[in-house]
Amino acid sequence: MHQEPYLCDMSTTSFTVRNPDFRQTILRHLERQRFMHHIGCMLTTIEPGHVVAEINLEAIHQQQLGLVHGGVTATIADVAAGFAAFTLVAPHQHTVTAEIKISYFAKGHRGTLRAVGRVVKAGRRVHFCEADVYCHAHDGSVTHIARATTTMAVIDVDHHAGESSGGQ
Repeated sequence: MHQEPYLCDMSTTSFTVRNPDFRQTILRHLERQRFMHHIGCMLTTIEPGHVVAEINLEAIHQQQLGLVHGGVTATIADVAAGFAAFTLVAPHQHTVTAEIKISYFAKGHRGTLRAVGRVVKAGRRVHFCEADVYCHAHDGSVTHIARATTTMAVIDVDHHAGESSGGQ
């Protein structure tokens, strides 16, 4: 299997997993992630402290010049970083974005948008994360288009609170 050169090597990073069923928990949450479904965002890798998200780009993801909209780029970075943080919380906890800063390096075009999210430092109440966003063009070229740094707040959640309203 071909490993892309920009994927982070998590083999030297050790995290404490507080929910041994984190993958199944995330997959259950994804069923209720209506916005992610709307924009066609899916998670392709879910590992402790590391998540990869992808969007197959279509016209809905473009701004007026035909480029990937900056909001789409920021969203996929937020998704990858947020779910990377979520892999490290206890079953009664969630993560929410407390802060996000994104730097855009290049324009994205057609193809697939891929965000590689990783936890840089996991804390008790906040996790500091990063996400790199790449555009995989149809011709096989890969462009690093953005990097986000995020602070993810760890919150305690009543599991019944958001069920009927479609909460997080």
